[in-house]
Amino acid sequence: MVRSEMGGTARGAGRSGAQHAMAVNETVLAFVLGGSAPGAAGGVGTVRSWSTETEFLLPGGRRKVRPDGVWQAPEIGVPVLMVEVDRSTMTPADVAAKFPRYRELFRTRVCDNDPPALADREPAERTVHWWRRTWPGHTRAGYPPVALVVTDAGPVALANRQEAVGELSAECWRGRWCREVRDYNDDGWREYDDAVPIIATTLELLAARGPLGPIWWRFGRSGRHSLIEALENPNNRAAYDLRQAAREDEEHKAHQELMDSLVCIDCGDVPEEESTWEYGRQGQVEWTRRPGGRCWPCHQDREERLEREAEEQLEVARTANALLRPCWTCRGSIGGKEGSKLELREKASPDRLECPQCEQDRAIKDLGALVLPAPTKREQVAALVSAPDDPWWEERVLHAKLYPVRGRRV
Repeated sequence: MVRSEMGGTARGAGRSGAQHAMAVNETVLAFVLGGSAPGAAGGVGTVRSWSTETEFLLPGGRRKVRPDGVWQAPEIGVPVLMVEVDRSTMTPADVAAKFPRYRELFRTRVCDNDPPALADREPAERTVHWWRRTWPGHTRAGYPPVALVVTDAGPVALANRQEAVGELSAECWRGRWCREVRDYNDDGWREYDDAVPIIATTLELLAARGPLGPIWWRFGRSGRHSLIEALENPNNRAAYDLRQAAREDEEHKAHQELMDSLVCIDCGDVPEEESTWEYGRQGQVEWTRRPGGRCWPCHQDREERLEREAEEQLEVARTANALLRPCWTCRGSIGGKEGSKLELREKASPDRLECPQCEQDRAIKDLGALVLPAPTKREQVAALVSAPDDPWWEERVLHAKLYPVRGRRV
């Protein structure tokens, strides 16, 4: 797996050499010495924390992964960090092509050396990732991180280069998208069990602010972060759980406000249902409890009371209308046929001459207003002696005055 145990220790950091080797040396020194800018963070570890020229053989033994540096800082929670220094001499595609090889390397598993702990497991399960045995102490999901340090170009070109490498290597660092089927939203999280955390910065930022300064861009996140913050997996299950809890709190708050607004105006009952505010059915029509309304029992009591009052009012109206003069046209009750849609639900006015049905029929046939026949001379003479036995007498006299005899429609 490893061509040399840890490669050659970077004892020669700072010596003159090839340009790429010098960039690697400057990177190592920046990690060790810290930033040179005022107020910058200090360094971490020593030169002996580093190894260079380390080769890792991929399965099959014909291919290899050779990082520019391997850094160990378990004292700050970084058991190992692979470092790639890019002098902008390769295409972004060639740089991005290195990361799939890292993932292939980290996927390799070997037999575990702790038989008692694996006694109950199947033989196929008695393996472990080799890097966990080599550099124990990893607590984050995913594989060991890789740092990309770019240099030898302008700030804009280096920023664009990091973006391009990130896009081309997304399959390695993005992680697997997951979501809960029960959640009625498009939110989810990423699982990083098969992902390589990749962080990037420029050599200039590293030398000025130090490795612990806010200089690292984690592929898949926005902004620059400190080293430890950048190594935290973005948008993981924990972050999703926080968002989901916030959504549930908002939904519960909104629902509770709704429940509080549904206090019954009759009995003061506050609903306790947390899933719906449909509280009853009346025939095939759903009934919904609304703000400023009533609970289902009070709603039923009120409907029954209104129905009883309406029936009582109708009976009173029927009794009163039966004592009045009948309809001029059909000679039935002036209130109309009992149970009909047009039946009067209150006492008819004294000047009503027809029941509602006959009145409607007259309007449909366009017969005009009802005009009663004028009293004859004999009826007028008889009325001087005694009151006429005619319930419509006064209206007949009034109509005779209001409408001329000639041309009247009776």
